[in-house]
Amino acid sequence: MENDEDKADMFAIPDLWQSSKWLDQLDQANDATPPFFATGLKESHDSSLLQLAPVAVEQQGFFKLPPLETSNPTDSNVSAALDDTQKTTESTPDAELAIEVWLGLDEVPEKTPEHRTWDAFLSATPATSQPPLVTEAGPAIYDALLCWSIDPLQLQNSDVPVVEAKTYFSSLLALAIGQESVFFLRDDKSKSFTSALPKMRISGYSRHVLQGLEKQCLRCGTIFLELRSFIQSTYSRRSTRCGVALASALDQVLKDSQQHVAVHGHNPRSLLGLQSTIKGLLAILEPFHRLASKLRRGYSDEDVLSIVFHEAYSVDHREEQLREIMREVLRRVSRPWIDFLEEWIGTRREQGIPFTKSSVGESRGFVKVESETYMDDFGQQVEDVDFRLDEAKMPHFMPNDITKSIFETGKNLRFIKSCHPEHPLANHEIIALTQPPRVKWLYDWDAILQLESRVSQYRDSLLRAIQKNRADSQPPSQDQGASSALHLHVELQFFVVEEKKIEERLLASMDQFNQPLADVDAEDSLSRVVRHRLSGRYQSPSNSSNFAPHWSLLPVLSFGGIAAVQAQVINQESLRLLFTHHDLRSHLKMHRDFQLFGNGMFSSRLSHALFDPDLETAERQAGVARQGGVMGLRLGGRDNWPPASSELRLALMGVLSETFESENGFGKEKLSTMSRDASELPGDLSFAVRDLSDEEIDKCMNPDSLEALDFLRLSYKPPVPLSAIITPMILMQYDRIFKLLLRILRMLYIVNQLFRDVNSRTSRWDDPENVSYRFSREAHHFLSSITSYFMDAGVAIPWQGFEAKLDKIQSWLSKTAPKGLQGKMESPHSLRELHSQTLDRIMVALFLRKRQQPVLRLLEEIFTAVLQYAKYSRLQALGRSPDEPTNPEELYQKFKKKVQIFVTVCRGLTEKGRLGNSNGGDESGLRQDGIGEDHMVAQLLMKLDMNEYYSKH
Repeated sequence: MENDEDKADMFAIPDLWQSSKWLDQLDQANDATPPFFATGLKESHDSSLLQLAPVAVEQQGFFKLPPLETSNPTDSNVSAALDDTQKTTESTPDAELAIEVWLGLDEVPEKTPEHRTWDAFLSATPATSQPPLVTEAGPAIYDALLCWSIDPLQLQNSDVPVVEAKTYFSSLLALAIGQESVFFLRDDKSKSFTSALPKMRISGYSRHVLQGLEKQCLRCGTIFLELRSFIQSTYSRRSTRCGVALASALDQVLKDSQQHVAVHGHNPRSLLGLQSTIKGLLAILEPFHRLASKLRRGYSDEDVLSIVFHEAYSVDHREEQLREIMREVLRRVSRPWIDFLEEWIGTRREQGIPFTKSSVGESRGFVKVESETYMDDFGQQVEDVDFRLDEAKMPHFMPNDITKSIFETGKNLRFIKSCHPEHPLANHEIIALTQPPRVKWLYDWDAILQLESRVSQYRDSLLRAIQKNRADSQPPSQDQGASSALHLHVELQFFVVEEKKIEERLLASMDQFNQPLADVDAEDSLSRVVRHRLSGRYQSPSNSSNFAPHWSLLPVLSFGGIAAVQAQVINQESLRLLFTHHDLRSHLKMHRDFQLFGNGMFSSRLSHALFDPDLETAERQAGVARQGGVMGLRLGGRDNWPPASSELRLALMGVLSETFESENGFGKEKLSTMSRDASELPGDLSFAVRDLSDEEIDKCMNPDSLEALDFLRLSYKPPVPLSAIITPMILMQYDRIFKLLLRILRMLYIVNQLFRDVNSRTSRWDDPENVSYRFSREAHHFLSSITSYFMDAGVAIPWQGFEAKLDKIQSWLSKTAPKGLQGKMESPHSLRELHSQTLDRIMVALFLRKRQQPVLRLLEEIFTAVLQYAKYSRLQALGRSPDEPTNPEELYQKFKKKVQIFVTVCRGLTEKGRLGNSNGGDESGLRQDGIGEDHMVAQLLMKLDMNEYYSKH
């Protein structure tokens, strides 16, 4: 019975066949056509299989074709059949049902994804729908395995409690920004974080997976706290301006990081999203943490700048967002230092009290005002108060040449401001009208090229303004000057301004206060870059390029252009003022005439005043009245020495002033323009007494010694504008040359007197020896040659080159170059170096350098031998016997031996010069000592021993 029921069930007619509607359709079909399985089907139709169109069942019955729409029917019969079919379908009551059945066949059935494996494919068995991995089965199964006591995965997580994922993620985010949370507590003493639970995890993750993320969050939070502590300590103590700027930038970065975490990262979707947020924070904070760790207590501005510069350079090869962040931080940190740089070179108005030389002991930026003590070879000390470059406070990335150029530019600008406040360079309003470019860091070539163009325009505008001011600097009439002064006075008084103008200013001020405060954070470039980096919405600037200058060139390209142009203009104007308004050439010529004995009248007057025995003595004698004639010190004709100060004043009175007013181009009108009083010489030039040690004073006590006149010197105090060219060190060089030339002047007078004592008929020396004739002639020849060499070659040749360079500079300054500055630029610093080099070459030619002390000592021994014999000859001429027995033969042999050694030394110097020197000039335009036969010492050798007399003997 059961089998029968099963068969009945198997062959059961579906509900569709049981419906009355279906039966009616079958009856209609049987009446119209023969049965489908009838035997007469083959006979009633042709054998051809192509004649299927007349079947009415397929057009009107259940298996009718649905209407097809074709855009371009190619057969008219097909289109007509379709039209007939459409009409028939519309007339059929069950057409709508049939269309739905056939159209459903085009729809692709949705299939659930199946897990396919090669094992199931080879065994031809369907794959199971269960996931092959435990982690893919869902967090519940994975948590069950982790909590299983037998620990099948061996992860040791069975006793780890499971916490809520959302709370755990929030706690990790709070830990990353250095804040307490439910699961992580902060210890104020150790300034670290501890976990509230010994172990914990979230559903679906093991404790080992979460430990790595917790370590990253802990490191990020620790860095956050350390940076916050660095910021607070920087603000609390007295820090530098660049240090405060760095702390401000770090504070802004931390605020933006906290804001991003609070707004955008507070609800991460997954553990990977949280990890991405933490890595983004670490990528930004780690360079700043490394930077802050390098700064020690007591750091200065240059330390901050150098460390930030090198840190920005170190991350330049990393991701572009971090590179932009560090560049922006470098801009901010450098701003205080750049502000002082602009104030120093004059492109920015100086804030606060002006920085002048009177601020002794004060320091601003890389410039300080202090006094330096100079000491010459004689132990004389001179103090000079001036601006000094503090190289220790200059950042390490600044090149030395740009550093020195910037310092000299500011120093010359202070000279213009202090001595010529009416000059356009001293008026910031005029400089502001020329629109000087701002100094800032530039990182790409396009910005650098734009800066060069702006610098060129600024230079031309500034030169035009200076030339216009120079052209309009004609002294106005008294009425115009009074009216302009009155007008200026009225404008400066607030209560004299008209009521309408006061009302306009008040209304403008009210409108300004009514404006809403600007959103600084929205416009802050550093915040914008940090937020875009954390959110992943960073877009590279359109003008950025990978081809950028190397970081070692950035200081030169960013600061060198404006510094060079400012140096050119200021140096040019400083030199012009020195030559035109302060008559520098006249002061230099005065030193040439007096300090270097370039004036023949001065040499003659001084020689007579010091050595001429025929002049009236200036020594005060009891009971003897002075005759009122020309007085002198009469060195060599008196027993007591040195003279008193009153004797010096009487003997040397009028020597300088009368010589200064002589025919050498210095008239009384010239004198009155160069000094405050017509009776005073420029720089208060006068004779003075040199400070000597006890040993040197003892030597000066002997009138027959070589050092008898070493106490006498020329005193000169340069005017304030010329102190940059005539420095205390240069005055020491002048003093040392004057001391030697004064000895030469005395020796020349001595040998001339010696020649007269031996050959004069009025002498009481009845029968001089042959040695005396030889000595007098050879000494005269030697001293004449030495004097000629010192004056004509040692002093004149270097000074002629110096004057030629001065003529060239003045000629260059007289030319106007509105489109730019032509040729090599000169400056007061280069002029001072040129002056010092000239004196240095003179000292080399006169054997006054330290390395030439043996040669000079040998020359002094020769002079001493001549003086000893001169004393013996003078006593013989006066008919007096010397106090000590003197052998003329021994003095002559001593003199001749020393001269032979001196000639040998000069010949060695000539050969050394022939091998060592390679050219006869340098960049400064001054002639060198020459080479070979043109060497200066070779010229001296030619004068001394042309016939090799001393060499043969």
